[in-house]
Amino acid sequence: MTASTARPTRLLPLLLLLAGCGSSDDDSGFSLRTTTQAAEPSASIVIAGDWMVYFASEGFSGLTGSNFNLDPDKTDQVAFAVNLRTLVETNLQVAARGAVILGDQIYLTVDEALDGFDWDPLVVDADVLLHWSATAAMVTRVDTLDLAFAGEMPRVVGGRLYYTAATTFAGTDETNLRRIEEAMPTMPLVVPNEATAGNVQAHLVGEDQGLLFCVIDETDDGMIRNGDGEALDEHVLALLDGTDPLATLRNVGLALASDSGPLAARVLGTSRWLVAFLVDETFQGGTNFNNQTLFSQPLLPESCAGTPDMDVLDQVLFFLDFTAAGAVLPVNTGLAGHERVLVLDGFVATISDELDANCNLNAGTGDTDTSDEVARWVATTTPIAPAREADQLHALATSIAGGSRGLSVLDNRLIAVIDEDEDSFDHDGKLPEHELVAWLDPAVASAPWHFSHQASSADCCGGNPPSTCRFGTGVFDSNCDSEPFAGASWMAAEAVGDRLALVFLEEVPGTNPDVGSLNTNLDCAVVAKDTDKLDALPVWADFESGPTLDFDGVGFAVDAGNPGIEIARDFAFFRVSEAADNRDYNNDGQRNDVVLFRNPLLACEPVPMATSSSLPSQVISTDRDLGAAFLSSESQAGIDFNGDGDSGDLVVRYFLF
Repeated sequence: MTASTARPTRLLPLLLLLAGCGSSDDDSGFSLRTTTQAAEPSASIVIAGDWMVYFASEGFSGLTGSNFNLDPDKTDQVAFAVNLRTLVETNLQVAARGAVILGDQIYLTVDEALDGFDWDPLVVDADVLLHWSATAAMVTRVDTLDLAFAGEMPRVVGGRLYYTAATTFAGTDETNLRRIEEAMPTMPLVVPNEATAGNVQAHLVGEDQGLLFCVIDETDDGMIRNGDGEALDEHVLALLDGTDPLATLRNVGLALASDSGPLAARVLGTSRWLVAFLVDETFQGGTNFNNQTLFSQPLLPESCAGTPDMDVLDQVLFFLDFTAAGAVLPVNTGLAGHERVLVLDGFVATISDELDANCNLNAGTGDTDTSDEVARWVATTTPIAPAREADQLHALATSIAGGSRGLSVLDNRLIAVIDEDEDSFDHDGKLPEHELVAWLDPAVASAPWHFSHQASSADCCGGNPPSTCRFGTGVFDSNCDSEPFAGASWMAAEAVGDRLALVFLEEVPGTNPDVGSLNTNLDCAVVAKDTDKLDALPVWADFESGPTLDFDGVGFAVDAGNPGIEIARDFAFFRVSEAADNRDYNNDGQRNDVVLFRNPLLACEPVPMATSSSLPSQVISTDRDLGAAFLSSESQAGIDFNGDGDSGDLVVRYFLF
């Protein structure tokens, strides 16, 4: 059932925003604007096309707080909509948990108990989906939601909105999933189930490259969905083609460990994907999927040939060539995995815990324990034959920040951060032991990991003027001696185009006595800063001829674990630490702030834009199209940006590319 309930109060007048405060904190190249209210630090900023939604903190707005949604308290986070072109800002007067944007239509997910308004009179304290647009000029209820998991949210995919409705089935072969077209912004349409498969309740848990990942909870209706003889599994995987408005939900019939398990997809063609996921042995009927007897080729290195896995406690990597109309035929790789799955062209990968694999996978390095986590991968062909040579199995630095867990993909190659200490091997021949960046091309038979990256010094020096040198970290010392090894403390979970963001640690080339401090922006616009070798530099790596993994970047010190590097519109944006760089970039007389910088991907032109914040996050929120926004700390800048009489807030500042 749907309705068009509207809160019976008029919206606050539209607020026209002026340019951000004219101070030394502003970047003269981009026009920075500032929102009117203090932002809720824990809430995400949502940007899509011409629109932005941020969440104002009632408690921090104004000297005594503000009541934006007109309930009895001042403790809410209230949605504000901002048009990035006209700079008009509107208080939507709703305490919302999140927002999504579909063209010019804005949707809010709202917990009635927090908002203090009964949007759905038939359900007590419901989760509801609300709609607002500048044309409609009021907030109305679209539907009641069924949000079973903490991270479950509506998603915009393929130019339409998908969500999970709290509904009673009206027909046959239906799901509780709904889609909304931008042209009919308040009219939910039923997403059908497969023909003759009956009605099913599903929940949205992810999306990748237009494919929606869902899970079915067998306990909702007592039906067996994964063929294991019992109806107790809560996370049976199902897939939905988000690029086709007429697509049906397809049950994969395999149980995941949770609603937050790793999932990945790669587009193979129109309505076709290569999909990777981890199946839980216990929930899938207690089946030992990584039992060697199921496979004609060895799963483990020779050192573990006599120690097969016998338990049913693992998560095991599966892949699927999925088409909306074809048969669903998952393939078991036999590789125990957790926390990460990756899809390459013709390969899938995961991170294997040695205890789950029942094998000391990196014994070939001289390691003697079974406490490491190692990258494993396999071609998506049969028979299954995963890589298992000694120089292909190394311990990952899974604790590094950035979401990668030490393993990412760039240009169809695996990029890893290897922990020398956990690997019990000195890969760069230098002490102390480091966390080193390495890459491997799985398409090359028996390929080892490559730890040496930089091109020869002749590529940049050899009599050539400094202006012809690559900027960033390509060549380090004045003698044109290249330091080939790189370390990282942060690596992005995914590449953007042909670039992968990561942090380059001075400590690795710093072991060379001929290499000085790198945060001097060595190859362009040299800036004398500190002289230590303890800093971390922002990098946007790519592959060049050879192939060579090249580390383009600039010599400015970032927070090693929280640089927030984001790539958008041919720029890299990152969070610089004044303390680490020994410079006062926001001109407040102190060197203890963090500052948003930008730099073109193909040039060395670093620009400090504005004071940022120290919250762990990407430094900007953006759809990589029209604009971006970021949280700025008034206390660090020493400026009352939103003019509310104090300088203790976090405010949203935004700009157009």
